[in-house]
Amino acid sequence: MSSHLAVLQISTDAEELYRRILRSGPSTLAPIAADLGWSLSLATEALESLIGNRLVRETVDGLILVEHPRPALERLLGDEEARLDTRRRELVDARAAIARFTAEHRAAGASRGAPETKPVWEIVSSQMAVSMVENTLRSTTGLIRNSVLSLQVGPGLDEEGARMRRAALAGGREQRAIYSIEALEDPTGRRWVRSMADAGEQQRVSASPPSEFAIFGGDVVLAMAEWGSAQSDHIVIRNPMLIAAFTTMFDYAWDLAHPMPGARRDISQDRQLLILLASGVKDEAIARYLGWGLRTVRRRVAKLMDDLGAQTRFQLGAAAQSRGLLKAGVTTSSG
Repeated sequence: MSSHLAVLQISTDAEELYRRILRSGPSTLAPIAADLGWSLSLATEALESLIGNRLVRETVDGLILVEHPRPALERLLGDEEARLDTRRRELVDARAAIARFTAEHRAAGASRGAPETKPVWEIVSSQMAVSMVENTLRSTTGLIRNSVLSLQVGPGLDEEGARMRRAALAGGREQRAIYSIEALEDPTGRRWVRSMADAGEQQRVSASPPSEFAIFGGDVVLAMAEWGSAQSDHIVIRNPMLIAAFTTMFDYAWDLAHPMPGARRDISQDRQLLILLASGVKDEAIARYLGWGLRTVRRRVAKLMDDLGAQTRFQLGAAAQSRGLLKAGVTTSSG
């Protein structure tokens, strides 16, 4: 029989006895042991485990009473999760100590005349990335820049990480995020984006964000180890030159990205359409971004081509550019 409670340090025998007690109701141990074909000593050992975990209790006359399984097991799971959280924080602290040990080793090498070597990043498993995000949020200051390819996986999407990010926003810490247009297709992803926008996050969307990474002030970059992937191990970068390169890349992508749908009303729909076309965004992605049907996108493109006397989309872009229609505050005459 497979054990479902082994993760809670409850043996297979104790779990089987627990199941039998749940089914049989109040009883002494001897008849239950006989039903199971166990010796009384084996049953007593299993019972002691259940009593120690407060799943059952034994009266003075030997009657075994069972607690309601839901609150009893939820309590055990909560205790185990608390231990895991503590262990995760300990591991994050241990990882942070690597930098100190490395510095001591480097200093010792320098005193011996050895050449200095310094890794430009550390590899962090996906399991450790969540704790790394939480620790970095606590230990850094300044603008947070976040480039997001997926809203289904990632260390910043867990409940505690999201709570800490919203708390940072509430405390006045500025955050900017570039989201992939494709990431907004999922209803859960859209709810996530709205919740972060409500908390004060500055948001833009792009047909092709650079990759999946987060920059915490000028101190740390947490990025996917495989460029352009949202599902790989992570790297932690503390090298100032690389942090500056990531920051420059993000700021450039931010300038090229588009306003979040519904976030701005000062851009006419036709100008939005022209800007997206000029950026090379495909019709399907434009439809998702603007909340239109694909036929509506193509119909309005055709109307703009007629209005501006263009035979091709390339000519449409050139005409829009020459007439200044891609500049802020300029609208087209089409309806």
